Amino acid sequence: MRIITQGTSHGNHTYNRFNSSTLVEVEDVSYLIDAGAPANGLMIRANKEFHKLQAVFITHMHEDHTGGLPGVIKTLLKKPQDDQHTMVLLPEENAISPLEGWLKAMHLKWPSSIVSLRPFREGLIFEDDNITMKAVGNNHIRSANKQISFSFILDRFRKRVVFTGDLSHDFSDFPLIARRETSDICVCEMTHFSPETALPILKECPIKHLIFNHIHDPWHGKGEATLKEIFKSLPYPYTIAHDGDVFEI
Repeated sequence: MRIITQGTSHGNHTYNRFNSSTLVEVEDVSYLIDAGAPANGLMIRANKEFHKLQAVFITHMHEDHTGGLPGVIKTLLKKPQDDQHTMVLLPEENAISPLEGWLKAMHLKWPSSIVSLRPFREGLIFEDDNITMKAVGNNHIRSANKQISFSFILDRFRKRVVFTGDLSHDFSDFPLIARRETSDICVCEMTHFSPETALPILKECPIKHLIFNHIHDPWHGKGEATLKEIFKSLPYPYTIAHDGDVFEI
């Protein structure tokens, strides 16, 4: 399994980072976690084959995680292959109609048998021959009556990858499953809380490799060395991801 951090910035693009998108490759297929712009362009530049994309999982509906989604869908529709299908899983049902309207406004052939849009709730949201994906609600976006912002737990046989998505400012919603059960990789955002707040919690987690993405401005450039210094007491390896980094498990 390969994890490619295509875009590693926060809410804005920066001089060396694009918005959030992470590609997971398993055997001969792939899965996309978030679709911040320019997700489709980065896949094209890396010579990725779109017909292999089985699913797109959106952690929450903020633009830096969804802005590239229409482009991904457009590319999927342009040159389809036989039996190609990609499922797009969205955290809010009321996002589907506006997205469909925008696809039609782009003069794409919609609806299509090639791409399906589906809302999800907390729990098991996807399963095929390669992976299972579970969604765990967090508090990044608060709603009075339901969860609309999520972390993801990807399992493949005996391997596990945790994607925190965006979290709250006090880090209290860092996924409990990542605190209690071993994860081979945890991809954790690094924008909405201070590293000093996260450090005591992360030190107690059974994580084999921590990857920071969604990197806030202070940790760009020379600030990266400062962030590394803060986290040097972690009892396991950690990496500050950059656009295009590849991790294998």
